[in-house]
Amino acid sequence: MKQRFLLPILAGALALGGCQDLTVPNENTPSLEQVFSNGEDLENAVGTQFRIVWGVAQGSRTNSTYPVLGLAALGEELTSANLYPFNVASEPRSPLDNRDAGQWVNRKPWYDLYEAIATSTDALTALENGIKVGAVTTDRPNGAHAGRARIFAKFIQGLGHIYIGMLFDKGWTRDETLPINPATGRFVDEAQNAFKPYKEVTAFGIAKLEEAIALAGTLPLDTFPTTWINGFTPTTSGLIPVMNSYIARAMVYSARNPQERAAVDWAKVIQYLDKGIKTSFAQQASTSITGTTSAYLQYTQLMTDARVDNLIVGYADTSGAFQTWLATPLAQRADFQVKTPDRRIHGATGPTVRGTLFEYRSAQTMPTTRGTYMHSRYRGIRYGTTYYQTGLIETMNLKEMEFLRAEAAYRLGDRATMVTILNRTRVPAGLRPVTLTGPPPGQDCVPRREDRSCGNLFDAFMYEKRIELFGLEAIIPFADFRGWGRLPEGAIVHFPVHGRELETLRLPYYSFGGDLPGSAPAPTGPFPGAP
Repeated sequence: MKQRFLLPILAGALALGGCQDLTVPNENTPSLEQVFSNGEDLENAVGTQFRIVWGVAQGSRTNSTYPVLGLAALGEELTSANLYPFNVASEPRSPLDNRDAGQWVNRKPWYDLYEAIATSTDALTALENGIKVGAVTTDRPNGAHAGRARIFAKFIQGLGHIYIGMLFDKGWTRDETLPINPATGRFVDEAQNAFKPYKEVTAFGIAKLEEAIALAGTLPLDTFPTTWINGFTPTTSGLIPVMNSYIARAMVYSARNPQERAAVDWAKVIQYLDKGIKTSFAQQASTSITGTTSAYLQYTQLMTDARVDNLIVGYADTSGAFQTWLATPLAQRADFQVKTPDRRIHGATGPTVRGTLFEYRSAQTMPTTRGTYMHSRYRGIRYGTTYYQTGLIETMNLKEMEFLRAEAAYRLGDRATMVTILNRTRVPAGLRPVTLTGPPPGQDCVPRREDRSCGNLFDAFMYEKRIELFGLEAIIPFADFRGWGRLPEGAIVHFPVHGRELETLRLPYYSFGGDLPGSAPAPTGPFPGAP
């Protein structure tokens, strides 16, 4: 295809069929046509697409560290002197190299997400054309499992567009209602061949999830196979809360700056949260099932060349070491030690004693070849050293939903709800409860601002969310930092369409970062974006 938009379908078919001589029929694996003309093969194709989205959100499949390590570094959650995170998060920020073929940080999510969108869309087209899935009965004339295939394909279609909208400045929108000219591979409606801005792509994804929710509420009840989302086996209606929570996420995390974040329809966010998950949404990791493990969790918890960013733990410091580090010229910075009453950072008997969520490492293992200003001695310890490939890995949980609710309440003038939510995690961690104005002042105030003054209520909220959700999903710290206005000057606020795609389409090259237009402006305060 001239536009590459449908190439992911071919990639998906080859993944299903394996490598084969195109001149010799292979009777053991389905062809592209067979996949979407046979109900069983269609379901098998649909059932693997969440793992592709998971690969973008958690890091799995081929080149598993992309884009998750870059997102975690951009959101100043993870620090590393390793080349890939260093390239996107080095100071001062520089333009993203979007021309070279090896730039996987935006290349991988672009092609992976459109692979999932294309495969799911073609499955929906086949279902519209009458493909039967499962046994045909009088009450289920399209087959016993046609409904669940339709719901899941629409779910993936929505998720794919939402992640494109959250990650990229623009993208295509596609569903089964848009006819394509088979001779050219282009949409019959030429307007559909143009990129849409991220707001339209995100809204399109939300609309697809709304359609999936409606289908799940009206089609006959069925149960999803356990392997579609490994270890998660809801009924078709049981997927509705998950989709509502993804919509709430999309509304908040798609904002590119404090103005857009403030303009979110926060009352509507609360409505979706009320209909959202009541238990964690997770997948069982398995080394024998591609697309279920988490490179993101691996790097945030146990890798020797990646550590917790100082801007996660530093605001808990009450000794002044963090402010001294901030005031030190960039080239002279090195790791430092936090002293804090927050028992998630270190134990009560001293700053080198492991806390409940983080620990201080006695030895520095990060390389010095690119400088020491990214050095940190802290790492996450919430999970064991094999959890990223054996555990039940959360990608969305109730704490995240409560933090979204807290911000929504605050934006709508309800500070009391935010206070209640924050104190649920602050007080057990050894911190004094916040009030309507923020943390109580005094030597043990946490968090402190960059000038060492005691933070306000919104400062405490930002600190608490970043500490408690560390290692949940890589896009969260990045999306929060840009929405709160915390990104450093010249940072990328979203990815450009990959240069290889631009070259194929003969479109002008562009990028973001550094002094290029569309990059993050200079922050305006110690905790910019705090209302």
